[in-house]
Amino acid sequence: MERARKERDRLLARAFSKEEDEEVLKKFSHKLDVTKDLFYNVYNSDVADMLQVLPKKDYTLLIADIPYGFRMAGSSYDDTPFLFKQLNKIIKDFAQLTTTPLWRIVIFHSMDQGYSVSQALRSTCHGVENLAW
Repeated sequence: MERARKERDRLLARAFSKEEDEEVLKKFSHKLDVTKDLFYNVYNSDVADMLQVLPKKDYTLLIADIPYGFRMAGSSYDDTPFLFKQLNKIIKDFAQLTTTPLWRIVIFHSMDQGYSVSQALRSTCHGVENLAW
């Protein structure tokens, strides 16, 4: 456990080092072959059932488009917005599923959900960065 914690801390320190990122990009960006070097799976299911749907493995990214509560025509399962309780469960479930010490979560949400999303991420994650566009 201590070894994993040290590795996580090392990776976190690396993740926020701009100079090192630039070095890595210079060194490897010309060698990246998207058809061979990037591995991903798309799971289209209810994020609330993550522990039942996904196998435990080395995930490094979770992208979730959560219910906003807009009740727009043509939107399925959008009657009630996800707030802190549901978001916190998603994040904790993902942390249980992944075997990697460093991972990222991207959550698409409404402006009204911004505070709940930030609080849920901060309750589990070490580094949180909010982005709006």
